[in-house]
Amino acid sequence: MIKFRFSILLLFGLVSRFMAQSPDSSSLWAIDLEDVVVTAQYAPTDSRSAVHDIRTIKASEMVKRGVTNLEQLLKQDVNIRINQDMILGSSMSLLGIDGQNVKIMIDGVPVIGRQDGNIDLSQINLQNIERVEIVEGPLAVSYGTDALAGVINLISKKSQLSKYEFGVQNQFEERGENSYTAQAGTRFGKRLLLRMNGGYEHFDGYSEDTLRSVLWNPKEQWFGEASLRYQLGESHHLRYAFGYFDEEVVNLGEMRRPQFKPYAFDDQYETRRLNHSLTQEGEMGEKYYLQSTLAYNHYRRYKHSFRTDFETNSREVVLGQQDTSLFQGVTFRTTIASRFKHSPLNFQLGLDLRYDHATGQRIQDSLSKTDHTSRIGDYALFASLRYIPVKKLTLEGGLRYAWNTRYDAPFIPSIHLKYDFDQQYTIRASYSRGFRSPDLKELFFNFIDINHFIVGNPDLQAEKSDNLQASLSFRKKKFEASLKGFYNHITDKIELFEFMNTPTGIIPAVDTSTLQYSYFNQAIYKTKGITLRLGYQTKNLKLQAGFSLMGYFNPESEAFTNVNDFSYALEWNNEISYLIPSYALSFSLFSRKTDRRFTYFPEVNDAGDLIVKQRIQGGYSLIDFTINKSFWKQRLHFTAGIKNLLNVQQVEIKGSLSGSAHNSNMGTSPISAGRNLFLGVGYIFEANHKNKKKKAPSTK
Repeated sequence: MIKFRFSILLLFGLVSRFMAQSPDSSSLWAIDLEDVVVTAQYAPTDSRSAVHDIRTIKASEMVKRGVTNLEQLLKQDVNIRINQDMILGSSMSLLGIDGQNVKIMIDGVPVIGRQDGNIDLSQINLQNIERVEIVEGPLAVSYGTDALAGVINLISKKSQLSKYEFGVQNQFEERGENSYTAQAGTRFGKRLLLRMNGGYEHFDGYSEDTLRSVLWNPKEQWFGEASLRYQLGESHHLRYAFGYFDEEVVNLGEMRRPQFKPYAFDDQYETRRLNHSLTQEGEMGEKYYLQSTLAYNHYRRYKHSFRTDFETNSREVVLGQQDTSLFQGVTFRTTIASRFKHSPLNFQLGLDLRYDHATGQRIQDSLSKTDHTSRIGDYALFASLRYIPVKKLTLEGGLRYAWNTRYDAPFIPSIHLKYDFDQQYTIRASYSRGFRSPDLKELFFNFIDINHFIVGNPDLQAEKSDNLQASLSFRKKKFEASLKGFYNHITDKIELFEFMNTPTGIIPAVDTSTLQYSYFNQAIYKTKGITLRLGYQTKNLKLQAGFSLMGYFNPESEAFTNVNDFSYALEWNNEISYLIPSYALSFSLFSRKTDRRFTYFPEVNDAGDLIVKQRIQGGYSLIDFTINKSFWKQRLHFTAGIKNLLNVQQVEIKGSLSGSAHNSNMGTSPISAGRNLFLGVGYIFEANHKNKKKKAPSTK
């Protein structure tokens, strides 16, 4: 088997993708005061100087946690909730707002291929990621639609110090989820850098019973990337990157007629992504900074259904159950920003063009001239002006105008303020508007199988939002703290509801027993909350804690007086890490408490009266423990530990509906495959050409 062949490579290779990015043991926990960020900035800048409140997770943290994809990385974050669907994968919410309002990008290029409105986070591998930048709150002025709740921008590794670099990393987990990756890079002279990376991940699937179908479906992933970077000048470069991803998920059906000619219906889902991007970035003289990106994204999802005959050990295709959906996107984005050193005023101008095209048997666009095809374009101009009247105060205002081929897009403004009392205290405050146009899936895509019944709604309106934020941060030597409050108000929010057919079209169903779902505009949706983050860090010790009180609006409160306007959830996370420098050995404990979630839904009782019922999704705690050990001047590295120490697998849902669009059994909600031991190990090889020393001229 392929995993055993890779195991042999592991035992004899012991190599790592990340060690080139890991600091030496003497500075492993040192606070990086020059933490550079790029998301929504005029140019790369120190995060402390950024007008936006940007959080950064570095590659060294990913290694320490033993995570391999974005889902695993974000599940410990206090303002993020991760949800699981056995077919569609993992999704998220940020600040209480669903993932379709979170823009996920890789090097500023949006990731496409949303299923049920969400990107499957487990499909985003972290192998070549240098850091992840998270901005909470709308960035619609800079990034347009989908950035209503915030932006998550993954920054690739684009440089290396050595002439040659090569490494691989393997990680093995008790549940049968194994990862094998490799990377290589070489310089050609002083200007040209070629980097390549790739890998394979395999999961056997998991279930506690002995039935043929499993709760956690088996899957395998292949992925790779190649990039070529050319240095145009000291601070100007051109980079082309190509990315490839292929995933196969197998959904095994229950055995039928086990006593007589047994058979089963199985589904196989294949996902393929191809990404091309060409980026130019750098200084234009001393006064301007120019960034431009041209990208093409290709996303194809196949569904194959088979009838498996156990008596003859054969299978045949189920006619009418095959499906292929293709989504393609082209993006062009360019910005130019001024860098006037002796002026209180600076500006940024930008052009953002986006075109999406979808084809597939399940695409039903009545406005399209071609059957099973749909198109949508979003073309925008945006600008911002930054004013520093005094040294401690920064004001920034932005405006975006977009033309959407389906909707009348509004003007989108934003206002940001940053004030530094001194080197320790900083206040940030902002008001932003957001805008999200329905995507092609929500409008025209029909997704119907044994587990889902979701149809598109071409009558959807665009979402609009208002967001207020204010934060106070404090830093002094080894200690840092931040307190942030936020309020989101969304109109015409797009949600999934059960529907019923009427002569004039589909409408939300009051009697929630149709088990057929579509998207509708919800009049108003709100979230509000307070987040407190604390950190203490010395050379050997790192302590971090986060606390979040999140308020979720209950739409049923407008019709039922016995329902509160908001339901609240109090959540927190913690990290304790300790380093023994003399042994290059560290221990880390991560914990995350997810509170119960209350929601309400209307129902018609036996007397024919409309009543409201409460749905409670149980809370749970996740605890991970890891050990990191380095050898041979940080070249050889081991990571081992236990994920989900409390063995949380699912939580109860009380007062639930009889079914949903995703799963016919709503008594529980899946969280994890359970407690999981893992081991990661690797080695990095770096080399430089040794130049022959010229003999010094004779003094004789």
